[in-house]
Amino acid sequence: MKKRAPKKKVYFKPIHFLLLLAVDAVILAGVIIPQRTNRENAQLLLEEKQNELNAIKVEYEREQANLEYMQTDEYKLQQGSVRYGWHYTDDAIILDDDNESLAGGGQ
Repeated sequence: MKKRAPKKKVYFKPIHFLLLLAVDAVILAGVIIPQRTNRENAQLLLEEKQNELNAIKVEYEREQANLEYMQTDEYKLQQGSVRYGWHYTDDAIILDDDNESLAGGGQ
């Protein structure tokens, strides 16, 4: 009968464990760092778009207020005075140096 060669025990050396940790760290760094960069870029883009949206909302509210003001009689009287020079007979008309009404129209 043949003698069997003694089986070697499988032994996990500490250096193998350290190499495994190093490889895992490199792989994780390759995944996490680009994700963090992408997340930061996405956050900056989100903030930029939010600022644009806020500016559009402010402009919309301003236009709505202008539209509401344009429906008033005060606006219509002002535009009649400025564009066409219409005034009531008892209005005091203030003229500048060129004898033009300061409201924008003639007398």
